[in-house]
Amino acid sequence: MKIMHRKRAGVIGMMAAMGLAVVAPGCGGREVIRADPAEVVDLSARFNENDARMVADEMIGDSLSRPWLDRWREEKRGAPVVIVGTVRNDTGDYIDTALFTKQIERAFVNSGRVRLVAARGERGEIRDERREMQDFSRPETVKKKAFEVGADLMMIGRVGEDVQVSRGGSVRIQYYQVNLELIDIESNEKVWIGEKQIEKRQIDK
Repeated sequence: MKIMHRKRAGVIGMMAAMGLAVVAPGCGGREVIRADPAEVVDLSARFNENDARMVADEMIGDSLSRPWLDRWREEKRGAPVVIVGTVRNDTGDYIDTALFTKQIERAFVNSGRVRLVAARGERGEIRDERREMQDFSRPETVKKKAFEVGADLMMIGRVGEDVQVSRGGSVRIQYYQVNLELIDIESNEKVWIGEKQIEKRQIDK
């Protein structure tokens, strides 16, 4: 038993000599808790992933239930092809708009009623791969150039905000408004406009 204690002390001493931290079980350290992504946790009044989920749910439900979609499919005899353009962040926060636009893209594709093509930031890598195919792939597997599907509609939008702070600074009201639009690329006609408003109050006690 004494031999085991001496071996353990030797290992700890070696770790200390190497500059490695030795943390006793149950004494300090860091705890990691796995959370349910659907659980709403607001650590501040700023835009977060829960707000992004609310935006996506609202926009998906609204865009797929409005008359424009059935009218388009009837008149054009097919599903509209959508490309995601720029969603501007006009707030003072850092907001990753892809948190909700990617959810909307997924819903469009999975619905089977809207087709989706790669956005501008995604096409470059695909086109590079197609070019390399011309030189390095077997002829029967080479994908042709100029066979991309052109989009019918572009989805663009913006995130705006309004902030109000009480005189003493103990109450902060953070208001966000997200607008998304689907615009006919050929005619410039706006076929759908969606809006989601989020108001959050932060009270310092």
